Amino acid sequence: MTTPPARPALVHRNSVGRTSLSITRRYATVGLIVILFVVFSFASPTFLTSSNLTDLLITEGVPTCIAFAAMFPLIIGEFDLSLGYMLGFIAIVGAQLALWNVPSWLLALIMIALGALLGFINGILTVWLRISAFIATLATGIILGALSNGISNGQILFGGVGADLVAIGRGSSFGVGNSIWIALGMAIVLFYVFEHTPLGRHFYAIGGSEAVAFLAGISTRKLRVSAYTMAGLITGIGGVFALGNRGGADPSYGSALLLPAYAAVFLGVTTHRPGQYNVIGTVVAIVLLAVGFNGLSLIGIPFWAEPLFDGLVLLVAVLIASREARQVKVGM
Repeated sequence: MTTPPARPALVHRNSVGRTSLSITRRYATVGLIVILFVVFSFASPTFLTSSNLTDLLITEGVPTCIAFAAMFPLIIGEFDLSLGYMLGFIAIVGAQLALWNVPSWLLALIMIALGALLGFINGILTVWLRISAFIATLATGIILGALSNGISNGQILFGGVGADLVAIGRGSSFGVGNSIWIALGMAIVLFYVFEHTPLGRHFYAIGGSEAVAFLAGISTRKLRVSAYTMAGLITGIGGVFALGNRGGADPSYGSALLLPAYAAVFLGVTTHRPGQYNVIGTVVAIVLLAVGFNGLSLIGIPFWAEPLFDGLVLLVAVLIASREARQVKVGM
């Protein structure tokens, strides 16, 4: 008497079902972008106009930099809550230097170097002085916010920004903002580093288990400090974009960019490499958030709806990221 082959067929169907569900989850963000495009194109007659799409692609350079900066601490298993305040402080310093007629090229280098220095300080506080990343970066963020108000006397600093910086922050080429082209170049470099170099694998190894990474011969302390330094450097680039785009600096600018940046990175976990922070997923999530913010503003949402949207997206992103991480661990 032979046994019917029912169970193998059932296993096969379950495997196919799990694969289909995984594919659906992975491309859900892309599908949602398409849905939002369709909805907002009907809800607002100006959404699909060339001027609106061009403006959209000009203004996203700064949020993209903050999201890329946030990736570095997250990959090594830590947070940097100072990034928004850091960007605002760097922009204020740049605006003050512009008023002193510092050349644009030197001004940009100073801002980027300042970002790297501030990131390095965060790394020293967290890694060498062993202060909790949450406490250390929150404290430095508050300090930088106070210094921004002190330098500017609580006022918007405007004027003296060179044409070169304005072209970077506000100009466009082929309908896409110059800052976006630079950010895309950064994305390609970061993708290669994280996906195809030993350095990227070492960063991920530290995030998986610092103790195991150390036993494997990785200089965990140096790489953790370098992660914070890179986050600060990229934030400095974002500060250059912000100064060029706005033609000045507001001491209150920057802090509001932190939550959308983390939301983008957490949402990116569901795309390309589920369970891991990655560049491609972050870029897709940035597009989703940009389309959502732009479309909601065009249909006339009340002023309190945008932070509500930020909070909800961040909450959903963290829940999805946690779920993906658990599933990856179970599948290992």
